[in-house]
Amino acid sequence: MVVHTIPDAVTRIEYQAFLGCHSLRYIRLPQNLEFIGDAAFRDCESLQSAFLPPTVTYIGNNAFTDCESLRFFYVPEDIEHIGREVLEGCDPLLTTVKYGMCNNGSTDNHEVNQWLMQRHANLPFHQACCSISITPQVIVQGIERATEVDDQQMTALHIRCANPHATGDCIRAYLQLAPEAANQEDSEGMTPLQYLCRNDINFFEEDRSFSSLIAWWYHCMPPQTQAGKKRKHG
Repeated sequence: MVVHTIPDAVTRIEYQAFLGCHSLRYIRLPQNLEFIGDAAFRDCESLQSAFLPPTVTYIGNNAFTDCESLRFFYVPEDIEHIGREVLEGCDPLLTTVKYGMCNNGSTDNHEVNQWLMQRHANLPFHQACCSISITPQVIVQGIERATEVDDQQMTALHIRCANPHATGDCIRAYLQLAPEAANQEDSEGMTPLQYLCRNDINFFEEDRSFSSLIAWWYHCMPPQTQAGKKRKHG
């Protein structure tokens, strides 16, 4: 599995830049990204996540339309513009909100855009774990909300483990303080560890094998939770 990484010097992803890239599954967006053009990722049918940095202010029309595998998509709190039908056809993501039809027969995206901006208003720890720059200190401060779930039954640990900017220190802090979150399954039956295994983690400098990742995961937990535990992963 490979994450496509766009250099941090890039600030704009222009019109139809990745249109129809059916093999694109994971992408690490630039930390300084500001603009995503119309249909930039349209019909990327295998794309599973898009964590937008806080610098993004503009998302164009149909930017992620028909990304039918998309399950992780979070917009910055201060987003200025979200275009039309940005997520139309992304059914695995839109589990609690749908596009409606206007009187003129066009698709109404107001409700979806409002949902995007407000979906974690009552889940600040989830919102924090969407960030590309969260610190272990923030994890510690929000850990009392560690097992809360969102509309996809995901904890903040699910989100952090799927985030391509994940760091070992943050995940370790979470597991040390709330190991019970490690086994929680989301609406697709996925645990945080399963998302981490799919991620292109970069905090292992040498041995990045599957067995090393599993050993590291167990080692992060408090000693009393390590013995006899079996995790579903893959």
